[in-house]
Amino acid sequence: MNTHAPHREDGPTGHLVVLGSGPQAEWEHAIQRLAAVGPLLLIDAEPPTWQRPHVADARTASLLDPHQILDEVRKFAINRPIAGVLTFHPAHARAAALLRQELALPGPSTATSEATTLRHRTAQLLTGAGVDNSGAVHADSYDQALEAAHQVGFPLVCKPASLRTRNAARQVTGIPELAEAFSAATAATWPGTGTVIEPLLDGIEATAYTADSPSGPRVVAISHATFDPQAEPALLPVEVVVDADDVCASAIEDTASRALAALGHRSGPAQIRMRITSTGPRVISVTPHLTDPLLGMLIEQVTGIDLISQAGHHARGRTFLTEESRLGAAAVRFLQGPHRTPLSPSAEPAHPHVTPYATLQQYPDARRVGPLWRSGHLLVSGTDYPQCTARLRSAAAELRSARLSA
Repeated sequence: MNTHAPHREDGPTGHLVVLGSGPQAEWEHAIQRLAAVGPLLLIDAEPPTWQRPHVADARTASLLDPHQILDEVRKFAINRPIAGVLTFHPAHARAAALLRQELALPGPSTATSEATTLRHRTAQLLTGAGVDNSGAVHADSYDQALEAAHQVGFPLVCKPASLRTRNAARQVTGIPELAEAFSAATAATWPGTGTVIEPLLDGIEATAYTADSPSGPRVVAISHATFDPQAEPALLPVEVVVDADDVCASAIEDTASRALAALGHRSGPAQIRMRITSTGPRVISVTPHLTDPLLGMLIEQVTGIDLISQAGHHARGRTFLTEESRLGAAAVRFLQGPHRTPLSPSAEPAHPHVTPYATLQQYPDARRVGPLWRSGHLLVSGTDYPQCTARLRSAAAELRSARLSA
């Protein structure tokens, strides 16, 4: 069901190029919000299915081939104007930057794009600005990775310097595991960009989301992720909670603001991932755009702030401010495992309420996410973080019980 009005013909002129999409259960809310801002041109690896009612047009192209994407957009633009480009996947940032450069579209500066595309460059700029960070060390070869590992110590994380594939980071507890992790990271990075080695930080995992305000970017929401032990040594979230009144806000806001300033990000939604350690927050990554449409929906649910629409307006060079309405907490638990096991009999309804507080979103087909298969997710709401996590665990237990008895 379309819960947001489609774009009006007298709305913003020109098409917004959207690079990539995903499962309907995770993406439909975002595509609806963007379509309400103005007409969409979807560029994806496959022809549209569920997206068709929400987009004005679509083209297929390899999302890892910026020049192929540019060719498709140029063909479309012969007769129809392009207003901007938007992506959620960090691997598509290079294509987005090329479109902005060649078609004179609004967006982050070239310096900001470069600073956030390469992880070790991000770390260098943050360190230069006095912002505590993970201290990522660049490595172009295994010998350099080994030297970096001795420098940062174990346990550590080995990841692509500029990722082409999500969920490619690997935990490494000792030298015997380093070669495999380095090979995996090398396979998942853009050619010629190498890998990075950084310490596996202790502390609370947190991501700060910022939105535009009259005084500049400000933190409007914080999420906390729990990683799935089934995916180890990969770092793959299994639960994410967004709390409108997060107790970590005071510890995070200043670090997030200084990190954005250090990288030259001055407007538009952004997210800053960090660990809150015993000595304070340390930044792991900065992304000058949203990376997860589903989290955008949860943020809107608990804060009233529509980051997706703000991103759509910003990509078109417009300002879009929204008022807050703090409404507790919301969370998602991804249903995933090492095998392509269906969640429940196909005769069950598409959106069953597993408990009074939890809704199941079952995917038509399981999809590969890192080393696991994801077949759906649970959504819950509550008054705060503890209540949401308790409701997620209760719903997951109910679901396991129902599957065993089926």
